[in-house]
Amino acid sequence: MTANERRSWCVVRLVTIQEKKRLPGRLMFATVTELAPDRPPPAPMRGVESFDLKASGERLYFRRTLLSKEDAVDWYRSLNEGERLTPVPTRKEDREGLDGSPIQVSKLNDVQPWPALGLPISEEPFSRARAHSINPAPFIGSVPGRLHQRFGDRIGLETFLGDRDAQAFVARRTHVDLLDYQEYLGGVVYIAPDPVVRQIDHFMVPAKDGHGERLVYRIVPHIGQDLEKVRVTAFDKEAHLLTSFETYQVPEDGVLVVEKGTCMGEYGYVVTHEQHGVLDYQPSAPFLRQMNLSLRVSSGKSLKVSAPLDDSANSPRMEYQAAPGWDKASNSILGEIKSPDAGLRVAIEARKRERLAEAKQYGQRWFDEGSRAEAAHLIRELLRAARTRVIVADPYLGATQLGQFLYAVHGSEVSVTLLTTSLAFRAPRNAGQSKVGLLNAFKRSLEELNKHQQLTPDVRVISASSLHDRFLVIDDDVWFVGNSLNSLGEKASMIVKLPDPNEVIERLQELLKTGKTLDAHLKEASKATFPRGAK
Repeated sequence: MTANERRSWCVVRLVTIQEKKRLPGRLMFATVTELAPDRPPPAPMRGVESFDLKASGERLYFRRTLLSKEDAVDWYRSLNEGERLTPVPTRKEDREGLDGSPIQVSKLNDVQPWPALGLPISEEPFSRARAHSINPAPFIGSVPGRLHQRFGDRIGLETFLGDRDAQAFVARRTHVDLLDYQEYLGGVVYIAPDPVVRQIDHFMVPAKDGHGERLVYRIVPHIGQDLEKVRVTAFDKEAHLLTSFETYQVPEDGVLVVEKGTCMGEYGYVVTHEQHGVLDYQPSAPFLRQMNLSLRVSSGKSLKVSAPLDDSANSPRMEYQAAPGWDKASNSILGEIKSPDAGLRVAIEARKRERLAEAKQYGQRWFDEGSRAEAAHLIRELLRAARTRVIVADPYLGATQLGQFLYAVHGSEVSVTLLTTSLAFRAPRNAGQSKVGLLNAFKRSLEELNKHQQLTPDVRVISASSLHDRFLVIDDDVWFVGNSLNSLGEKASMIVKLPDPNEVIERLQELLKTGKTLDAHLKEASKATFPRGAK
């Protein structure tokens, strides 16, 4: 390795979007990744890779370049609102004619002043470790790193957000799905590896030879680095109490051993450096103490099931593989747990409370059979809280429900949309009513609603086969309703607020586009009932 290759390097991954040829592209997203001292620079990329957005005629361009740290920082800091240039590789042999091309950059907002760097956190240090945490910065990769962020805007990138193939093209090259991380659109991120520590191991050593259980922290520095200024702050939680909070100097060999006696609680840590600040952290979590291992052997029998897709006479068939049979071969328990202490009981009860809190957060509500009045009252209270919009999607939403519920909404500032189906206007047998009569009754109920509440709902009627479930949209929240509003609470049923409302709202808006207005549906029903020329 030459002296030039031993210098500090950065890899720049740049995605731009170009509307027309011969016009400057626009910055979509870029990362500047500083390479660790012991990591060799990658081979240079030749040319660019592109992807066409068919819906708009725009084209995405991707290029990866290698710059010295000094050049990379200069380019990163040069990005400001207006016309800028794409990065130019530091080594002359890596340069191509397209480097240094003009691009448009939106106004960038720095979250923290340069050169301050922050450690991405997916969980709060003192929170309980979750089974599934969300990575706030997936483009970092598997090596711990710290960030400086410059956020732009996504105006004009709507076509990209609607093209999954384009998003996949960018994700494969920048290691982030910008549909899920839209805050980074139009922006750029500087990624610096941990400047001191390369690896951290944290484990428990069982009691043995007169020693109680011990916690071990093994910290491995980068080549050429020492651990003189590195500290470990360890914190313990037992029975939902913070029982220990100690800071330790890391020994020269990087192995820190803490005597605990027993380790039945939850343990976390923060690693810091006197100069570089926070290097790494781990939320408190318990150690795995026992594992049940069950071995089963397949019986070798295999059954393929063929069943009709629906109940129609000429239904197509679907096939799937039945669950195979198994014979138990062995069952064993690895590890040992002494008699459960109070901490386990506290953890079990705390988890119950957490689940109840989650159910309350999502408005989970069970209605027993015969609780119609209670269910109707809850729906009205939800509607009463609306401030911007209400969408009711119910295949059986009829005139009676307008009076039962919608008078709880008031004011022209609330947009009300009703999505129903022809099932709502199907006249019961021997009821002396007709479909046209039910539609006219619905229309008169709308007029009364407008007269008294200044509401003019947008009514759409879609095919009866297009909608089965019931949804209630209140502003930006979506409630899943187990039964139609015309019978909610008559039988055992449930209502719950959905954790991801955006997908449902988007799907409902797509369904609305396929629907007919109430007048159009009434006109069709009248023609079918009283065809031209009929007497």
